[in-house]
Amino acid sequence: MHVQVYLALLVCCSLYAAVRGGLPERIGVAILLAAVLASALMPLVRFTGFQAVEVGILAIDFAMLVGIVILSLFAQRYWPMWMAAVLLNTVVTHLLKLTPTLWPTSYFLAYAAWSYPNPIILAVAAWRHRARVKRYGEDPPWSRGLPAGA
Repeated sequence: MHVQVYLALLVCCSLYAAVRGGLPERIGVAILLAAVLASALMPLVRFTGFQAVEVGILAIDFAMLVGIVILSLFAQRYWPMWMAAVLLNTVVTHLLKLTPTLWPTSYFLAYAAWSYPNPIILAVAAWRHRARVKRYGEDPPWSRGLPAGA
């Protein structure tokens, strides 16, 4: 049930952000969807059932964290910083499994719980983007002198 709820949330929020968001939101959607697809394929390669650190999923989550942090350096938005904070919590959750007393169920539940905020952050970001465009007539996507179309 958890997977179906998350996928429904992911699809709805990603579609909304892709259609209504600016370029930073669309890049965020691409990063999130790429990570979800890669995570879905990871059990085919190596999966421990959360008995040990899921190294492949940790690598995917860390790559997503790096991508969002890079996006936050250039995007004139606050949401990438929020998403980076959530992703940092996800990465730390993986590292907690290095303690021998963490039960696999606790590891899985903590990992799953940190998955839900990301699509919601993207949907809210797209909604805020539209509100700024409506109010100010524009919402520049990039800071630090990047061209508007880049």
